[in-house]
Amino acid sequence: MNKTFPKTNLVFFYSEGYPNDNALDLSENKQLVINAAKDNVDKISYYTPKILREGGWGKYVKEYESTGLVSANKGMSKIGFCAWRPLILLLELEKMNDGDILIYRDSNIKKYPKLADYKGIKYIADQCLSLCGFDFFVPHHDITLKNRQLTKTNVIRELGENELFSYEYPALMAGFIVIRKSAISKELLEEWLLACENDEWINGEQYGELDTEFHHFTPEQGILSVIIANWIRRNKYNIPIVYPLISIRSGRNINIINFRGDYSYLSILNKSKAIYTTNPDYLENENLNGLMSFVKTIMVNFIKKQKYQILKSYNKKFPSNKIEKKIIKIREYLGKE
Repeated sequence: MNKTFPKTNLVFFYSEGYPNDNALDLSENKQLVINAAKDNVDKISYYTPKILREGGWGKYVKEYESTGLVSANKGMSKIGFCAWRPLILLLELEKMNDGDILIYRDSNIKKYPKLADYKGIKYIADQCLSLCGFDFFVPHHDITLKNRQLTKTNVIRELGENELFSYEYPALMAGFIVIRKSAISKELLEEWLLACENDEWINGEQYGELDTEFHHFTPEQGILSVIIANWIRRNKYNIPIVYPLISIRSGRNINIINFRGDYSYLSILNKSKAIYTTNPDYLENENLNGLMSFVKTIMVNFIKKQKYQILKSYNKKFPSNKIEKKIIKIREYLGKE
């Protein structure tokens, strides 16, 4: 019986400008993405505001008059403040089999050339899912920022139930997302999409007082960050307490993965109404020292696995007893047969 291997597909979005929409004309990036990714994924799909409107999904790309608190990327007001992001992920997942992997990546290669690097993206996507320990991966912000700084405060008060953990949870960056199709990842996307349909959460208007540390609003990204904080606080589907563990350089350079070092915010879980107030069993010690030890182990293992693959490739081209001994040593450390 032939084994069916999971597919790895890519989906991206771009605006076209007048007359199809009133956002930036980024259509030249379409072919740049396709050319860069075509030999590295199994299938490529794309969406535009026009495609979504014609498909009956116009409310997710509707234009708003005011940018408001979305001051860092004012063009978002022309494309529904990116409420389309969870939508296009759900639309593509519907076409895929359970276990298949879907990658979303920003498409503006002209402005950010690193977005053209797709070499080895299947392996990178698999590693991201393994490291975060969940069927849905979205990286931490590569700068130490919290939800309270990048999410409208009414979203945290309402969606985040005004929990301190929702304020302090490290912000996420939604420019690179990896999803393994499962009932859990689909539920998360559906919850994200439903939250983005709440106009007072997704738009740039202010409702009530803002947190004193608030800087600017990253709409759909901020909403997702609050949902993830909720899932961690409630221990929903055993999402790892350290999720997602890593960040991507500038959210775009997928070849530079950084491990988060500060988990002090997790101490809040012992003081809130969290369903579990101690670390998961796999951390062994019910304290932050156990957590840091766990994170250190993951980091060391990840680095050694990378080194192992490099040495194996090198040894094939240039066989050496010295290299072979190093390979054996790392293999024994990792518990490989």
